[in-house]
Amino acid sequence: MKKKGFTLIELLVVIAIIAMLLAILMPALNKVKKIASRVVCGTNLKGLGTAQTVYGNDNDGEYAVQGGGGAHTWDDNITGDWQTPGKVWSTAGTITVGASLYLLVREADVSPKSFVCPSSGETVYDGWNPNNLDIVQVWDFASPATGRGPKNCVSYSYHQPYAAGLTGAASTGSKGRYPATDGRTASFAVMADKNPWFENPKLTRGVATANNYPSFVFKLGNGVPTTDAQILGTLDKYTIQVANAQPHDREGQNVLYADGHNSYETRSDVGVKNDNVYVMQAGTGGGPLAVRAGSMLDNKLTKTVPVGPDDSILVNDGPIAP
Repeated sequence: MKKKGFTLIELLVVIAIIAMLLAILMPALNKVKKIASRVVCGTNLKGLGTAQTVYGNDNDGEYAVQGGGGAHTWDDNITGDWQTPGKVWSTAGTITVGASLYLLVREADVSPKSFVCPSSGETVYDGWNPNNLDIVQVWDFASPATGRGPKNCVSYSYHQPYAAGLTGAASTGSKGRYPATDGRTASFAVMADKNPWFENPKLTRGVATANNYPSFVFKLGNGVPTTDAQILGTLDKYTIQVANAQPHDREGQNVLYADGHNSYETRSDVGVKNDNVYVMQAGTGGGPLAVRAGSMLDNKLTKTVPVGPDDSILVNDGPIAP
């Protein structure tokens, strides 16, 4: 009896058809994966917003700010203070933005997993500490020297909680003048994906062009366009995208607002009066361009602070020069 089976030509045809189907389906599958990642990231922020509300209910409407009135220094190169039981923050010391966010772990039962976006390069803080303390007894996401730390275990930026070099402030890490509270408007940005200015120095200050924009930080209004009319008109896609956060391929960022809702935004000028949430406003009297373009200095400790109660400036611990 003659055996039945595929001929070599039939087998090659089947393989070719499968390869064609995969080629057609892969872009769609990648898009679905990206959307799923955005949803998880947005869910994280939604949960953090709920935790901020819980924290605010217990602290006169104030969102999490660590350190009290101490004359601290904002520095992500923390050492052993994060694992000191009963740490006293009334004395001067090193403090991170992560230390403020860690209050949500200590006081609002938030899991460290909620601080990591699946599209980012950060890893979940595992609670490790040499003193074998419970996770709610330590004060931060550990030290970068351990391979952990807030810049390695937190995927989100937070509205500047500290004074950060403001003239007259006790120190760069003392409590700021305009921290986030539950009394802000629904369009005030409280948290979002990491600030592109605080990335590893693969982005540099400059004017983006169609050829070089992946290598430059181009904040809205810096270079081209230069007028309010141009800002309010049509912008090239690349001039918008390069000002977005990195984890979602610069297509946009998840943003948490003061009323607790979160939204995936394709632009960074989504705060109050179209405030660019990743930079401080360039003065209060400069019109829409000054608000949307903003001003960010290369040194994070040089007036990286809001200029008023409606100015969101979302910062994070990271490699930008102190």
